[in-house]
Amino acid sequence: MIVLLFLLFFNNSEFDISYNKGLKNYKKGNYKIAIDLFNEEKKKKKTFKHYFYLGHSYSLIGDNNNALKMYDLALSTKFKKSVIYFERGLSYFLLEESEKALQNLNLALKYDQNNPTYLINRGTIKYDLGLKKSACSDWNKALSLDKNSMDKDLIIINCN
Repeated sequence: MIVLLFLLFFNNSEFDISYNKGLKNYKKGNYKIAIDLFNEEKKKKKTFKHYFYLGHSYSLIGDNNNALKMYDLALSTKFKKSVIYFERGLSYFLLEESEKALQNLNLALKYDQNNPTYLINRGTIKYDLGLKKSACSDWNKALSLDKNSMDKDLIIINCN
């Protein structure tokens, strides 16, 4: 019984070590190393945070297809956080799938409706889709929530 408890503790702490090393490398900007470390424990049950950091690492090295797979896995956990929809939307936008990007930014804003960053990015996607009036509305709302969230001159140039 004691041996079994030791093995369970040892295996869990081993996972924590890989995860913590991966997180440390992620924070240092060593995304490829972070991905390798996060992927070391393929057989272990991964958490929302694990999939999020793995997806974000893939996105930051330009591998948005794998980022989307990880974001989808993060959404399959019991947590539904707005940041996943936001990041997934950005990955779709970078893959030039603006409609899917917009759908995800809408979901992010459903959970966090007053987030200036989400509004600015949704506005940019709308602008890309030719929805200028709606884009300007998002940008103006973001600016009203946080006057430092974007340059007012950009709104003047693009919305008049």
